[in-house]
Amino acid sequence: MRPLILLLFILSSALIISCNSNRNRSENKQKLEQTFLLHGPIQESTAPKNLTAYFDSLQQQGFFIPYHTDSTEQQKVIHTVALLQKYQIGERKYYPAEEVQAALELMRHELGYRQNHRGEELTTEETVFFFRFLEQAARLCPDVHLLADVASADHKVGVINFQEWSYNPLYSFLLYENGKGGWNTTAIDTTGYVKIEKIFTLQKDGQTYYLLSNNFQLLGFSQFIFMIENETASLFQGKQYKESVNQWCESYPEDATIIFNPQKICWNFCHKVGEHYQQIEGTKTLYLELAKEQSYFHVE
Repeated sequence: MRPLILLLFILSSALIISCNSNRNRSENKQKLEQTFLLHGPIQESTAPKNLTAYFDSLQQQGFFIPYHTDSTEQQKVIHTVALLQKYQIGERKYYPAEEVQAALELMRHELGYRQNHRGEELTTEETVFFFRFLEQAARLCPDVHLLADVASADHKVGVINFQEWSYNPLYSFLLYENGKGGWNTTAIDTTGYVKIEKIFTLQKDGQTYYLLSNNFQLLGFSQFIFMIENETASLFQGKQYKESVNQWCESYPEDATIIFNPQKICWNFCHKVGEHYQQIEGTKTLYLELAKEQSYFHVE
């Protein structure tokens, strides 16, 4: 019995932390106006003609390759830059997907170590090389599945997640078509907060929306909306998101499963009954109303 009581206490504490965290973030960030993480015309990322010279220049400016202890890891990243350059100018037929993924993992490993062990935010000097490498690797990538951890059903949007040393997320990046056969990248929310595990493609009034989602537990519950209209890309969380999630949290039963209904675009706390999930009596429903840049959340 004692282990069960302890487990329930831990879960309850995690829920309180999650709701308080959402509430604090709401007070700091949420406005009546829509808050955009990305809003502007689709343009190809900066395209250096010589990637080797470009990344050498970054290092000369003090933006170094993040690696742990073995200098051969640094050389692997430099080698991958050379492979991307050969691919860019046509001297290499195939995109170096394995090498790119290995280089990203080497740098992610070191940045995750620093973030996890140091207890303070990563600096610009530590992260710029990693961000620019990802940007160029995505720009040249011919298929989103070569980089993304999850992708939309129409293969037009993807997300790549980077994790700390612990279970905690480090970064999530949105990948979307740049109109030149490659992909643009943009960070989703802040460092160490969000991990996107599924992308739902939703339609309303002729507009396609991509819901970047982590539905599976309340502690990491995150929703972001991406859309393209008139060649303008927008990434945002929706009006009244934080307030609505906090209100929804108030009816959370400890043993509930969160179920998303893509037809009604809503989330419920459910129990499994036979082969189906049913909403738990007395709990509330979180709704997302899609209205382009005026999209908003509410609870009933």
